[in-house]
Amino acid sequence: MARSNLLIHLDTIHQDDLIYAERDMNFAQKVGLCFLLYGDNHSDATYILQKLLTMTRSDFPQSDLLIKYAKSRPETWRRHLVEALCIVGARKVLRKLGFCWQELKIHYLPHVAGITLHVHPLLKSLYRMCEELSVAQSGRLVLDVGEKVARQQAGDPLRFYDPMYLEIFLLDWLTRRCIQLGDINVIGSNVQLLIEHLKFNDLKEQAKLLIDTIISNAPEPDLAEIDAMTIKQETESDNQQSSSCSTAAAPSKASALCRINALRLTRENAGIALIINQQEFHRNVSKDLKKFLSPKPLKIRIGTDVDKKRLTEVFSSMGYNVEAYDNVDHLDIVQRIRSACDRSLLRDSLVVCILSHGFEEAVYGANSIALKITDIENVLCSYETLYNKPKLLVIQACQEKPDQKEEQNQLGLPFKIDVTTQSPSQHINLVRAMSTVSGFPALRHTHMGSWFIQSLCDAIECHSASEHIADILMIVTNEVSEKRGQNDESMVPNVQSIFRQHVYFPPRL
Repeated sequence: MARSNLLIHLDTIHQDDLIYAERDMNFAQKVGLCFLLYGDNHSDATYILQKLLTMTRSDFPQSDLLIKYAKSRPETWRRHLVEALCIVGARKVLRKLGFCWQELKIHYLPHVAGITLHVHPLLKSLYRMCEELSVAQSGRLVLDVGEKVARQQAGDPLRFYDPMYLEIFLLDWLTRRCIQLGDINVIGSNVQLLIEHLKFNDLKEQAKLLIDTIISNAPEPDLAEIDAMTIKQETESDNQQSSSCSTAAAPSKASALCRINALRLTRENAGIALIINQQEFHRNVSKDLKKFLSPKPLKIRIGTDVDKKRLTEVFSSMGYNVEAYDNVDHLDIVQRIRSACDRSLLRDSLVVCILSHGFEEAVYGANSIALKITDIENVLCSYETLYNKPKLLVIQACQEKPDQKEEQNQLGLPFKIDVTTQSPSQHINLVRAMSTVSGFPALRHTHMGSWFIQSLCDAIECHSASEHIADILMIVTNEVSEKRGQNDESMVPNVQSIFRQHVYFPPRL
């Protein structure tokens, strides 16, 4: 009965009431309301964006936006308007229009946040996201996503700078089609830029809201078609001739339905791939550093340039800005890593590869002074610019234990870096990929490069289009552990992952 009374009362709203309704709203409510009402049509969004920008520059922003909306949609404006007023919480306006808030709340604000009756569901979820973010979080989103939008498209930038009204920036990105709502069932939607930013910045509830909205509003997938596609592609793959890079298997039903929860790095903003390539070593250090020198002179690492060249080619092909340095002293290693961290605020990820000699839990600089690998990890995780972003630390170095005489002589102690992390959560999305398990040497061919690095590059080239990073590293572990040298040498890589979701490398050229 209450539902019927509500629908009857909706028809009593007159366009003349809208003048007074608009006067009872503050500017923030007007921005949110216009976003919800106009955002799902490209020409409307363009019009309302310009209108709102004009209003932000006025000391007395009066307008007739609601009357224009009503006239443009004579059959449906009442239901859309009342639902939008409920979403923005304009209780004073609704009360003056004669509605009961509790009745409206039951009708228009269900427990499932991404469900709507008339307003586009993604607009509702995006508005909720705007309300939940702090001004600082909104500012970071505007900076990050705005930078990506500027690189993707030419045209005049949005000359508005107040992240308090995040909906205005969202309208701008909608008009540029950098984010898309799709139809009322969100088919054709694309808000991946926003989801990636939210995940990178540990705004998992907001990212989940957008993902759940897409899933809950989409029509049920035809699982029979998915099965048929899977069987067909698997059959074709089985019939193909084997090669060094076999065709990736088709995704299962589960992966096809859950793929949206994965984190996909972009070519345009992949990040920095820092390569520290140690080939030659010296012992020319100050007197106070001599206690950190390796017990014996370190031999030249012939073949490491092959690894450096291959890593450069592979990561460049995925859009990474590769920065390779040869024969870097221990403190300069730290400085290079810190510099890369500083410059990663607007980047999706960071890769650090160190190719050197080492011993258990340590890796050498070119001046024969070692750093603790855990200290290097702490440097990567201590930067807010990389908080919750994928960080891949690749170490190609022996991990043998120093003998007792060396320990007694107090030589070769790792140099301690003054760095700490304040919370375990800072280590989220860090992966350490070591060429060997603790206590054993890492094998390197003088002409073909190291087993581990070459296998890693092969696996990325063959599987990055279909497999996430953790599975690629598992493939590397399997391949390397099965290799045997001329004298039956063997090696087992050691991978430690703190990824909490599937992360995919950017697409390769």
